[in-house]
Amino acid sequence: SLDAPVVAVLWQILFARCFQVPPDALAAILLLLTVWLIYAADRTLDAWKGECHSPRHEFYRRRWRDLLPVWVAVLGLTGWLAAERLSSGLFLRGAILLAAVGIYFALVHSGILRWPKEAAVGVLFALGASLVAWGKVKTPADVATILLFSGLCWMNCSAIQKWEGERLDWSPSAAATLLACAASVLLYANRPVLGGAELASSFAFLLLDRVRRRLSADAVRVLADAALLSPVLFIPVTR
Repeated sequence: SLDAPVVAVLWQILFARCFQVPPDALAAILLLLTVWLIYAADRTLDAWKGECHSPRHEFYRRRWRDLLPVWVAVLGLTGWLAAERLSSGLFLRGAILLAAVGIYFALVHSGILRWPKEAAVGVLFALGASLVAWGKVKTPADVATILLFSGLCWMNCSAIQKWEGERLDWSPSAAATLLACAASVLLYANRPVLGGAELASSFAFLLLDRVRRRLSADAVRVLADAALLSPVLFIPVTR
């Protein structure tokens, strides 16, 4: 579960730079740790329920006893760093988002929430990655950057499930095209760098959907996450 934390931190850096938020190494470290904690816990709980429909879930089913002390140690470190070192404003925003994550876990792992699970993951992931920039969100274009990124995160989760064999009544190519058009229209004038990154990721998903039948299942899974690494191309052009 190291792929998602890396993606989250890259987007956090891009959001921070585009919204002119001072760099904060602590916020990046805490986001990295928190996303890992959430993903590891989510997959472990899925595995405990017998939902081992992928190699990553099977890994947690077999290794959860080895990972549990590591998870607890990381949780303690993350909690201490957040309580002692974060600014009060960022801590409060993080606490609100943590409560939303707790509600997500309660609804999903109790069986109440099923179909919109991927959408909920996309929204929470996007909110977490953009958390440092919340105070600078002022315009509809600013809001659109977060909404479109949540759409990319949702597509990542859902497309992987579709490509791994679960039947979903939608086309990743159509969704990627829609997101690309929305990023071009809504963000070109006011948030071109973030819009460009979201456009690049949308095109990466579109290309992957076209060539995936020529690739192994593992390669498709890795490339689906790599499609969200577009900030690597755009961070150098921000100030």
